Amino acid sequence: MSINMFDREKGADEGITDVSDLSEKKVARVDINHRRAARLGWLVLIIGFGGFMLWAALAPLDQGVPASGVVVVTGNRKTVQNLAAGMVEAILVKDGDEVKTGQVLVRLDPTTARSQYEVALSQWFGVKAAEARLLADAQGKSEIVFPQELLQAQGDPRAASAIAVQTQLLRSRQAGLQAELGAMKNMLAGLQSSAKGLEATRHAKEEQSKLLLEELQGLRELAADGYLPRNRLSEQERLLAQLSGAVSEDIGNLGRTQQSIAEVRMRMLARQQEYGKEVENGLAEAQKEAAALDSRLKGLAYELANTEVRAPTDGIVVGLSVHTVGGVLPPGASLMDVVPKNEPLRIEVQIPTTLIDKVKLGSPVEITFPAFNQRTTPQIPGDFVQVAADATADPQGKLPPFYRGQVVVTEAGMKKLKNHEVKAGMPAQVFIKTGERTMLNYLFKPFVDRMRSALTEE
Repeated sequence: MSINMFDREKGADEGITDVSDLSEKKVARVDINHRRAARLGWLVLIIGFGGFMLWAALAPLDQGVPASGVVVVTGNRKTVQNLAAGMVEAILVKDGDEVKTGQVLVRLDPTTARSQYEVALSQWFGVKAAEARLLADAQGKSEIVFPQELLQAQGDPRAASAIAVQTQLLRSRQAGLQAELGAMKNMLAGLQSSAKGLEATRHAKEEQSKLLLEELQGLRELAADGYLPRNRLSEQERLLAQLSGAVSEDIGNLGRTQQSIAEVRMRMLARQQEYGKEVENGLAEAQKEAAALDSRLKGLAYELANTEVRAPTDGIVVGLSVHTVGGVLPPGASLMDVVPKNEPLRIEVQIPTTLIDKVKLGSPVEITFPAFNQRTTPQIPGDFVQVAADATADPQGKLPPFYRGQVVVTEAGMKKLKNHEVKAGMPAQVFIKTGERTMLNYLFKPFVDRMRSALTEE
């Protein structure tokens, strides 16, 4: 009853007096709503499809060559070798250890190298001290100026002994020379005194001879006049002859004395020259020997230092080949490799021969590592840097031929991998970008290629 009353009231409000008219009106309203929804649905479908086609026709997508690869370190390994032969004293690392630059990896027995170095060092102390002593002697100095490196090594008894020995040797040699020269000077002084005495005696006798000659001339006149006996005249003449002989003898003695003086002076000069020559020759020999010892000492010091084989760079030890303490190593033996940590990662990839014409050196690359969680590990950027000149065939014949290539992770990629430990041998998936294309190009390319092939068939 209430419903009918409601319908009547509603029909009255709308101006409808018949129940059948009301039913027809409701059906028409439902039909109108359905057509509107259908039109709206078609409109949405058309807009969506049109938008998709527009995106597919215009939006660029990366085009490239996918390839599988593996992390390699062959090009980055630093081979560690020993310089000289020796016996292994200690092995301080093992495969997989992380090492720092300069860290000792293997220690060789230093006994032989150290003994050779110490012998050469002792010789060097002696030669350098002798060189300084000879230099001071050549310059006429009484004090030796030793080289600074020798003075700094005075804590070593060998260096202190070399300094003391050469200091004493300089003093004794100079004292010996002065003693020899002093004796010659004394001899020279005696000869010079004798020469002065002979000169004075000769001069006195010459004066006597002059007086006697004057007296003899007067006596000769007296004898001629008969006032003087002949024997008296003869005696005076004999005395004059004796004085003349004595003067001649004094002249001869004076000449010999002066000759002796000249000889002593020559001997003094010759001794000084001989001493100087000895010093010069000794200095030249000492300098030559010192230079040779300098070179030898540096070589032995280098060899001694290299009895401790050190890491050439920061990295990881791989391929350790020495395992026996006490074993003997030949010179230049490869002991291990160190894989640097801070150098860019390299990935060796296999590129199908059918796609090799599409890749170019320097192309950007996207890298993923299947070993890492793909949700937390982003794609890593890299560069395609190397490709083999010829294809490589699978020795077992299970895989088609391929070209070997190498990809280097960029600096930005290394930063993305800073929280991940990438090791040699890990697999990697590489996408080498070769350009861009749209979705429509991608979808229709097979049909276009097939159509082109069909149109060219006979």
